[in-house]
Amino acid sequence: MTGLTLGPVGLRVRRRAVVASLALLLVVVGLGALGLLTGPLGLPVDRVLDALVGSGSPLDQLVVTQRTDRLLGALLVGAALGAAGALTQSITRNPVASPDVLGVTAGASAFAVAASVRPDDVQALLGLPAQSAAVVGTLVGGIVTAAVVLLLAHRGGFDGYRLVLVGLAVNALALAVVAWLLTRAESEDAAVATRWLVGSLDGVDHGLLLPFGLLVGVCLVTCLVLADRLGAMRLGPDVASTLGATSGATVPAALAVSVLLAAGATAVAGPISLVAFAAPQVALRLLGTAGPTPLAGALTGAALLLAADTAAQALPVALPVGIVTSVLGAPFLLFLVARSLRRTRG
Repeated sequence: MTGLTLGPVGLRVRRRAVVASLALLLVVVGLGALGLLTGPLGLPVDRVLDALVGSGSPLDQLVVTQRTDRLLGALLVGAALGAAGALTQSITRNPVASPDVLGVTAGASAFAVAASVRPDDVQALLGLPAQSAAVVGTLVGGIVTAAVVLLLAHRGGFDGYRLVLVGLAVNALALAVVAWLLTRAESEDAAVATRWLVGSLDGVDHGLLLPFGLLVGVCLVTCLVLADRLGAMRLGPDVASTLGATSGATVPAALAVSVLLAAGATAVAGPISLVAFAAPQVALRLLGTAGPTPLAGALTGAALLLAADTAAQALPVALPVGIVTSVLGAPFLLFLVARSLRRTRG
C-alpha cells in the first residue's frame, strides 16, 4: 500500500485496487467501442470511424452522434449513481442503502412527472420554460425530498438505521404521488411519463451532457475531499468522533453530494433502478477496499450501466436500460439481503 497527499486530500492506494481499476477502465473502453457499433441500424467499423472524423454520410454521422450521446449519457449517469450509492452506504453503514431507498430518486421522479403531466403549473411555479422546468423540477424534487428525510431522521442525533427507515417511508409517499399524478393525466402524457419512469437512455438530451458532466466532476472532487471522513464513519460513530469525523458536518455534506448526483442522473435518464446500490458493492469486492468508496463506485457504475445498455440494444427487441438493470440487479440485492441475515443470525 502507498499513500498520496495533495492539500486536504489524502489517498491510500492498494495494488489490487489499482489493477482492478485499470481493468475496469479497459472494460469501459471496450464497451464504449462496442456501444458505437451496436444498435438497430448496423454500421461496420469503417463507417463508424468515418462518421467520427466527419467524413461519413449524413445518415451515418447522425446515427453515430446519437450513439455517442447515448454512450456519454451512460458513462455519466452510471458514474453519478455509483458514487451516490457509495456515499449513502458509507454514511448509513448499510450495504443496501442508496438514493432509491432514501426516497431521493422517487422525490425527483414525482417532480419530473408533475412537470410532464401538469407542465403549466410547474412552469408557473418555477418561472421557467417547459424543458428547463422539467430539469430544474427534477433537481428540486430530489433536494426537497432529501431535506425532509434528513430533518425527520436527524432528531436526537444521526442514526443510519433511522435514516433508511424514514427514507423508505418518504419513498413510498413519493411513489404514491407519482401514481396519483398518472391517474389524473391525459392518456398520452401518462404514457410518456410511464416510459420515462422505467429509466432510459433513448434520446438523451445533448444539451444536458455538458452541465451534467461538470456537476459530476465537481461532486467527484468533493468526494475526494470527504474520503478520509467517510472512511472513518464506516468504522462507527465512536471511532469517527475520535478521529474528528463528526456526523454533524460529514453527513449533510455527503448526503448533499449524493442527492445532486442522483437527482442529476434522474433528470438526464429517468429513475434507473439498482445501479446506485449495486455498483459500490461490486466495486468493494473487485478492488478489495475496506468499504464502498465513491470513486470506485463511480467507475463501476459507469461500467455496469454501459454494459446493461449495450446488452439492451443488442437484444432482438431493444429495451429501456432500466428494465435490464432491474433484472440483473434484483438477484444481487437478494444475495446481499440473505448474506446480511446470515451474519445477523451467526
